[in-house]
Amino acid sequence: MNSNTKIIDLSYLKEMSGNNKDIMVEMVEIFIEQNPEFTEGISSHFENRQWTELGAVAHKAKSSVRIMGMDELGDCLENIEHYSKGNQKIELQQKIEDRHKLNDEDLRIWNNVRNEEVNDIDLKFIPQLVSYFLNQSPIAITELKRAILEI
Repeated sequence: MNSNTKIIDLSYLKEMSGNNKDIMVEMVEIFIEQNPEFTEGISSHFENRQWTELGAVAHKAKSSVRIMGMDELGDCLENIEHYSKGNQKIELQQKIEDRHKLNDEDLRIWNNVRNEEVNDIDLKFIPQLVSYFLNQSPIAITELKRAILEI
């Protein structure tokens, strides 16, 4: 991505809001306020190999970034979510193979991830995806702050 390429595209937000400038500004401000929750969650859960939590934050952030027209970041978060679920599946499969009894939380997660086909248990892709998201987020926030002034 070159320096002239924008990360955000507020076309969808404009259409969704009926071009209502107050709604657009409010939605952008809410996203800016939520962003630290997303970036801190992604960073912390990745570092601690907390796949359930990482996937949940990625899932939550995904729709918000897509509303702001950040399609590449949305795709990145979708991949983080799927790889995290795949890693959960691998870990739970190992528990099952080792004949450990799954607790209620494990069973809930198992029902959510049992059909997941992608994983990154060796962490070949997730680090790059997390890095990309964390590096692009501040740039996107700067663009959104500028966009508020132009709305």
